[in-house]
Amino acid sequence: MKQQGFASYITQMKQVGPTSLGQERLQEALQRERSAARVSASEHVVMHRHGVLPSAGVVARRAVLAAAAVAAVALVTGVVSANLVGEGQQGGAAVTNGPVLAAYAQGVEQPDGSVLLPAEFGSVVSLSQGDDGAYTVSVNMDLSLADGSYRDITYSIIEGDATFTFMQSRAGVKTGDMLADYQGVTTFTLSDSSIEGTYSLDVVIPEDEVDAATDDPLRDLYVVNSLAAQKIAGTRIKIAATDAQGNTSSYTYEIQPVENVAERYRELLEQKESDEEQQLGEPLFTMREVA
Repeated sequence: MKQQGFASYITQMKQVGPTSLGQERLQEALQRERSAARVSASEHVVMHRHGVLPSAGVVARRAVLAAAAVAAVALVTGVVSANLVGEGQQGGAAVTNGPVLAAYAQGVEQPDGSVLLPAEFGSVVSLSQGDDGAYTVSVNMDLSLADGSYRDITYSIIEGDATFTFMQSRAGVKTGDMLADYQGVTTFTLSDSSIEGTYSLDVVIPEDEVDAATDDPLRDLYVVNSLAAQKIAGTRIKIAATDAQGNTSSYTYEIQPVENVAERYRELLEQKESDEEQQLGEPLFTMREVA
């Protein structure tokens, strides 16, 4: 991976984390117990700025992609868009005990038992290309828990080739405190579920797979994004945690992209490039609880 491009992404993402306002709204949603409530998107959309690209013909395509990695970033918010509310019930995990993901609790249950996740889940994408030509794609996915009272939360990828990145929010961190930062791991533990930070699932796409899908990855970033989503398909994440009474429980979730994920990524990137007000649009991923 070109470290400079990815480091730039990480530096920016360190500043993005769940807000107390978002947590308060989530608790309110949980108290309404699966009611079809609309949650207004009242926080600002955070956009990542990109710099001027090197002149064509001066640098190779690989260098251009590294410099333009931040241009692949679409949108990130900390609340549920009003577009999320549709047919179906509020996320089925909303009234169960255990380490339930906030995104799962906020989602809309589908007839097949899966939950359509909030539109911001997976909407932030960054990529870089390594010396071997392979593309490393980081897809931002909020894996924070709905209940902030859990401790010793362990996240583990038990199926799939993705890895975790977690960068703790610097807000409120005191000098000398040890930060919970992880990159390229398949398991990590947070001491407290109230720790705020940015989560992502990272996948590697061989260069030949990208070249087979598009002759211009820089132009067709949505194609690379959708390839990453397909790499994430079927990823299973086990979350084990201890509650305030000392009881340990766990859930395993399976993540899948929606059928038209490529078109949805394309819409997000087109919005980013336009002067129109940014909208999250439709969800990108579903999740189901598995044994």
